[in-house]
Amino acid sequence: MKRNLLFVTYKDGEIDEGLNYALDLAKMTDKGMAVLLVNKKKLSTKLEEIMSAVAFAEENEPETARQIMNSAAAGTNLRSAIEEKCKTSGVATAIHTALQDAATSVKDYLKQNSSIDMVLLSPDITGDGNISSRELSKLVRTSSRPIVTMAKQPQTT
Repeated sequence: MKRNLLFVTYKDGEIDEGLNYALDLAKMTDKGMAVLLVNKKKLSTKLEEIMSAVAFAEENEPETARQIMNSAAAGTNLRSAIEEKCKTSGVATAIHTALQDAATSVKDYLKQNSSIDMVLLSPDITGDGNISSRELSKLVRTSSRPIVTMAKQPQTT
């Protein structure tokens, strides 16, 4: 069975935030890759957005409702962009979505999939306090696999 890397990013994140590095690493190590798209927003927040869109639609504000729904559905565009990028790179990739936060989703995914050798957390996940150091430490202790965190390079002018 071929071993895989697990690349974790947000559904509504930037496509290039770490994906290029993960694809290059998969090519160099001759591994496949699994991509786990996790929610940045809680489910209750998404439901609130949908209910807001419904309210605007009922009040004959269809453009506002469309804008709200488009922002809620941003993850589908990211998924297709990731699929295209992985296809052109030649790395065998499986894309999965998760409903929970990053730490819980990774832990659950690793329980179900023993073919993962290494976990790569995108800069979106590790930056801006999106995952606390406590959650990250717990994930490192319980995963029994290397957890690699990525950071954005500072922009130079």
